[in-house]
Amino acid sequence: MTMKNDLFDPIVPFLFIKDKKEKMIEAMRKLNREAGLRRFILVFPTWDGEAKGATIQQAFEAFGDLLGEVGRQVAADSIEVGWWCAPSLSIDPLPSEGEAPAQKVVGIDGAVSQGAYCPLDERFIASMGTYMQTVVERGRPPYIFFEDDYEMSNHDVVRFGCFCPLHLKRFSELVGREVSREELETLFQSGGDQAVAYRKVWAGLMKDSLVGLAGSMRRAVDGVAPETRMALCQSFVCDLDGDFTEGVAKALAGGTKPLVRLFGSDYSSDQADHFASLTFHMLHAKTTLGDEFELIHESDPFPHSRFFFSAAKLRALISLALFYGFDGSQSYVTQYTDGPLEDEAYFRMIARNKPFFTELKRSVEGFRMAGPRVLYMPNAHAHRPIVGNQPTVIVTSAWASVLGKMGIPYTAGSGSGPAMICGEDILELSDAELRELLGSGVFLDGLAAMYACRRGYGDLIGAEVTEMDAALCDTFVSERLTVLDEWTDPESGARMYFVNLALAVQQYSSVFHIHPKHSEVRVMSEFWSDREEAVAPAVTLYENSLGGRVAVMAYNLRQNTSASIYNYKRKEQIRGITEWLGRSNLPVYAVKDPNVFVSARENPENGDKLIAVYNLSLDPLEQVTLAVDAGWSKSYAYRLQDDGGWMLLDQTGNELSKDKVMLKVQGAFSTLQPLVLRLSNRAF
Repeated sequence: MTMKNDLFDPIVPFLFIKDKKEKMIEAMRKLNREAGLRRFILVFPTWDGEAKGATIQQAFEAFGDLLGEVGRQVAADSIEVGWWCAPSLSIDPLPSEGEAPAQKVVGIDGAVSQGAYCPLDERFIASMGTYMQTVVERGRPPYIFFEDDYEMSNHDVVRFGCFCPLHLKRFSELVGREVSREELETLFQSGGDQAVAYRKVWAGLMKDSLVGLAGSMRRAVDGVAPETRMALCQSFVCDLDGDFTEGVAKALAGGTKPLVRLFGSDYSSDQADHFASLTFHMLHAKTTLGDEFELIHESDPFPHSRFFFSAAKLRALISLALFYGFDGSQSYVTQYTDGPLEDEAYFRMIARNKPFFTELKRSVEGFRMAGPRVLYMPNAHAHRPIVGNQPTVIVTSAWASVLGKMGIPYTAGSGSGPAMICGEDILELSDAELRELLGSGVFLDGLAAMYACRRGYGDLIGAEVTEMDAALCDTFVSERLTVLDEWTDPESGARMYFVNLALAVQQYSSVFHIHPKHSEVRVMSEFWSDREEAVAPAVTLYENSLGGRVAVMAYNLRQNTSASIYNYKRKEQIRGITEWLGRSNLPVYAVKDPNVFVSARENPENGDKLIAVYNLSLDPLEQVTLAVDAGWSKSYAYRLQDDGGWMLLDQTGNELSKDKVMLKVQGAFSTLQPLVLRLSNRAF
């Protein structure tokens, strides 16, 4: 696959209707002429039954011929045509008379998938190799993408798998004794230490199964065209299935550079205020996979209709992915019908913004993320018992949503800022790792703090944190700041929104009881009862014997999205505590306005800073005000324009507040409109 220097050069999935060949080719040429789109992947076999039954081999042969023909016809236009293998595990194996049917994926409850085949089945493995060779030999695609049904735990009736006889046999070998599906079902529903250990072994087995099939298909393609790139479309259950992204991508890549489309979109939704949680996992994956991989974003407005998903939201997702350092985008800009350009808004958005995207992609080179560290542990799922046949799939830390909606930039675990940990993620830290964090700066939600206490770290967090007594919890009516709070404007008062807004659904599991152990523990806010009495701490601070600083919030953040968390006093409280934990100012944050998402990067070589800002509210902002640490403030501030140029901002209206500069950028800024700033001591 060729790249054009630093150009934004997206890959476009395209449903090619073969009986309207000329119309399809003309649509591709129009996208090339009017939007500069030159790389396409044709969808095959789709989900309509074309590649099933006795004629399946002939169907792959015909598709390979079509792929080659289309590629030759558009080559003069410098258009590349690859293959999107969609679906992947739901392709029927080659028919074989007299043999038993190939093994399908089986759920933990015994349900058998209607379409997906087990990647341990030898007939399925051999068939997939044959199909790969057939298409590559006939069509010579430069790249093949495997649809995100390349997974184990999300196939129609199967929510958690695969528990077929092949996998049960392999698992029994790994643990050294025979284990039945029924035994695992009971164990995984109950939880406990053995369940956690077995869940991790099981997850590893799922990964190894997918890696094995990927390697087999790679070897089949190498026999025909080893230069062909084979890429993974990452599934949202990738971590549940053993954190398989790296292993599968490398197995598919062979001797080429690993290529992954990272997930980071949502379907049938134009929601904006969950932007932070929607995009966190892709930042995590970008951070952990590193430069060895070529990473592109899932820029998918499914069902590819602005009845459900705006071009403005698609622009925001692409721009943030590029700000995070992604190499490109898989941009779904066509309709999956025989009229692929029925709605032109998506590709015209790409055309208008190509200079903006290209300059943004180029500008982030050499920069690193800045802000507090949001910890996310891919194997934390093992500590959450399944419910029925359903595992709890969590692909983002709740801290990402909290910080994101409060205008505080963060990293996905990288850097030296304070660590933000919630829930079961803390259980995946070794004792050495946890002590290191507690010796620096760490903010724990109530569930993480309770787990830390159960591991014997109560002295270091300054409290014993336990489950909340139901009778006491029933008396809560509000949370109030104490006189120790130093961050909220006194004119705003002390009361936050009623706590019962947080407790209405899952009250006893969404808040925990903090029992301070030392007189030095500072209680920053408290729960008050209906008798006008302070009855329990809500947020505490403590400096421990290791020299570390620890903040504890009583709430389970994953189960609380209420006004008891998202309010103006909390925004200032969390901002102030995060700076206290890090013993320094935040590099930048959004002042006052709610639902303003901020991300920040810094260049360690030349000292330049980059800031991305998104308005997540339906209310347009007439001005964005950012508090920039004095050490981050520079002589020049530039704003990236739609044409790819940098416009110098007038900073004469900026104000100095203590050791922060109040940078004011005039709007109006509509919902999800990207604002990208560059701070530098160099004139551009």
